[in-house]
Amino acid sequence: MMRYLLFCFVLLYELSTAQTGSLKSVIFDFDGLDIGQTSLPDGDYKNYDLTYQVTASPLPANDVIGDRVLRLDLSWATGKGEFGKGISRYLELETAVDRFNFYIYNPLSNNDTAVAEVVIKEDDNQNGIYEGGSDDKWSRTINIPKEAGWQLISLPLNTFTDVNTGGNGVFDAGYTNDAGKVLIIGITFYKAVFPAPAETYFIDMLNFSEGPFPTGATIIDLPAKDPTDHAALGCLAYRSPADSVPIEVEALFPALNKLTYINIFMPLAYSGTVANALPGSSVQNLLNNGYKPVITWEIKYNSLTILDPAQPRLNDIIAGSLDGHIDDFADKIKTYTDTVIIRLFHEFDGDWYPWSLAENGMDTTLFVSAYRYIVNRFDARGATNVLWMWCPNANPKPYAAYNWIKNAYPGNSYVDIVATDVYNHATPGIPDWKSFRYTGAETYHYLTNYFPNKPVFICELGVRERYGSEMTSSQTKAEWICQMSKDVSTYFSKIKAIIFFSENKSHDWRINSSFAAQEAVRQCIWEDPFYSETTLSVPEYEEHMLDNLKVYPSPSANGFILDLKGVKCGVVVYDHLGRLVEEQTTSNILYFGKNYAPGFYTVAIKVNEKTFVQKVVKQ
Repeated sequence: MMRYLLFCFVLLYELSTAQTGSLKSVIFDFDGLDIGQTSLPDGDYKNYDLTYQVTASPLPANDVIGDRVLRLDLSWATGKGEFGKGISRYLELETAVDRFNFYIYNPLSNNDTAVAEVVIKEDDNQNGIYEGGSDDKWSRTINIPKEAGWQLISLPLNTFTDVNTGGNGVFDAGYTNDAGKVLIIGITFYKAVFPAPAETYFIDMLNFSEGPFPTGATIIDLPAKDPTDHAALGCLAYRSPADSVPIEVEALFPALNKLTYINIFMPLAYSGTVANALPGSSVQNLLNNGYKPVITWEIKYNSLTILDPAQPRLNDIIAGSLDGHIDDFADKIKTYTDTVIIRLFHEFDGDWYPWSLAENGMDTTLFVSAYRYIVNRFDARGATNVLWMWCPNANPKPYAAYNWIKNAYPGNSYVDIVATDVYNHATPGIPDWKSFRYTGAETYHYLTNYFPNKPVFICELGVRERYGSEMTSSQTKAEWICQMSKDVSTYFSKIKAIIFFSENKSHDWRINSSFAAQEAVRQCIWEDPFYSETTLSVPEYEEHMLDNLKVYPSPSANGFILDLKGVKCGVVVYDHLGRLVEEQTTSNILYFGKNYAPGFYTVAIKVNEKTFVQKVVKQ
């Protein structure tokens, strides 16, 4: 018999304590993949005694792990089995605070405690290949006991050891200083005495977090919702006139909620190569009806192919070739009676637009200069009723050092809103199915971490329907929508707006592409109080409610009840637009809301110098 000498660490984890770090990057998440699938999205590998396949969860599904996991079968012929992913991505990891996490189920029916080595390999010499003599290999070995349920393995990066002589000996992969990519993340299982009876493990949700991986009351609960967080809703202006769109969309759902944002795409010209397209009366009509227009201003001519050499590039803008049109556009915006949001140079970290970094010398300085040039011309024309939105894609293409969004940020005085676009998925054919958390976590972290004082929007959200050739038991569009909704209100709760890209384009991304999809939007988003708008007119408040000051529905009173338990409080109610509905001071049991229209309301309870807030919905 052969034996391996193993150095092991025991991981202790408190299962019942909520953890409050933030999700940073999802490496693998198996929801939506097909049972029996062995080829995983974006690269995977196996070696030695290990085989794997996607399977239904052997334990009851939950909102963290879902109903699909990866089954790892170990034959233990040679005492070693390896699974991993070649990610080849720039990840801004901080060893002092970040952790690598994953869930594992080591069933009681297995023979032994699992012994696993987690390995992270860097590309210090930046040639795209791991070479032991040139690149770092970081290792951490752990014991995973048999348990009746899921275990969360959470490993601080500063506990990993560099186990080879190559590389620079510093865990420094990332865009910053062009330090190189994280090439490979792998887990190798060992058996000290072999051959041995076969064993099976189940894993899910491999990820990096800043601080502890965020959980709720237990490790299989999502983080608790913060009652102060909310996200307004919006929709693409999928047809003209744009002001007709919110009426059509809102007619699909009950009247208790409404859209806030309407995203209008505008080119330089709809035909020809003379820049003459200007926003029209529909923008003012939207404002008159209480909506907030978002103009996605595409600096291109629709009559040319999108990357035609004749399309304007950033140097052309700075050289003044579009000054007249920029001024005309600013003058038109100035005529509107309220604020208009302009999204400029969106998805610049892709390679599909003429303003992208890839099409402009890979030069972030040039990008920033062009962005500022347009904003400055608007200011010079007196068009100050603009909020400027800066919007990278959820995933850069290519993953290259020049494509670091932080370096392309025009500055706080030039950006009012930061945003990103998330799709499942935009590539042609039948693309891999990917969860919102898998696609959006990285950019969300960068936006909230590097620009913490800016509101975060998802300016385009799209999920496709399944095709007839796909496995019918896999996650549907409707199920994806509901999972996304839960993730946004917990992992990604600082998102302030979700704007649906509701169009049948390269895939059918419409919110009513099927009855099931429309019902999912209704049940999981439209009727969820998290997805409602509040305004700055709502007063400041503490983050947590007092347990004995809560508003409850009162069916008998056709409204709400609030038991103040003798505490003298000021109670103020606002509607979903932040308008005052009623205000009173009392210490008694308060019944209110009988005559309210259906919709969302914010109840502010003032006690001494503090204000506590709760959102309620009148059916």
